[in-house]
Parts: sequence; structure tokens; C-alpha cells
Amino acid sequence: MDIPSTSLHCNSMMESRQHLFFDCSFISEVWSFFTSRAHLSPPTSFDDSLRWMKDPSRTTNISLILRLIYQAAIYAIWRERNSKLHNASFRLPLAIIKDIQLTICSCLDPLSRAQRTIPQRSLISLIGSGFFRV
Repeated sequence: MDIPSTSLHCNSMMESRQHLFFDCSFISEVWSFFTSRAHLSPPTSFDDSLRWMKDPSRTTNISLILRLIYQAAIYAIWRERNSKLHNASFRLPLAIIKDIQLTICSCLDPLSRAQRTIPQRSLISLIGSGFFRV
């Protein structure tokens, strides 16, 4: 396969794991959407973010939500990169954000339903109505 060495997202830098998932200006819009709503400043290096994901919050449910966001974002970014490579399809960061939101909600909804028997706030209610609003 003929794979370009420059980033398929921004076409300006050499593609590396660090650039693809964190440093690319195109992708930073995706991360900014979620981190600004969660009032977070997570590490911006790939290795540091993996270490941070081991214990991102003191609250178990918040940690679960942050891990879901992280995993869904990494997957969506990789999938978007491959779509650009193989299908020459180009979407805006907002479309990637919506994909991530759907993934997170589809994971949290069954967990939230299971928690209804427990007298505590559900996972869905923890993220707040404005967290996922675009």
C-alpha cells in the first residue's frame, strides 16, 4: 500500500502516534470539545495519557466515563484516519464528535439502567445534559 507519510487529517506534519492522536490541529478540536466540558486538562502525550487513564478521578463513575471518552475518541480518530486513507472520505471534527457521543451513550445507557435499582445518581446523569450537547 502507498501510505503517505504526512498526516491524513491535517496534511502538514509527519504522521506519528503522537501527532495522529494528540498534536494534530484537526484532532485537537475533538479533544477540546470533551475536555472543556469536563473542565479537564489531561496530559497531551500518548504515554502520559495512558498513565493518567489508570486513575483519572477519585470517583469511580467519573473514571469510567473518562475512560469511555478516551477509548471512544482514540477509536474514532483511528477509524477516521483509515476512512480517509481507504475511502478518500473527509468529515469535519463535529462528525467525529457525534460518533464518539453515540458510542459513549450506547455504552452508558445499559449501565445507567442497571443502576436504577441502586439509590445513587445514574451514570448518564453524571455527565450532565450540557456535556454532550454540540
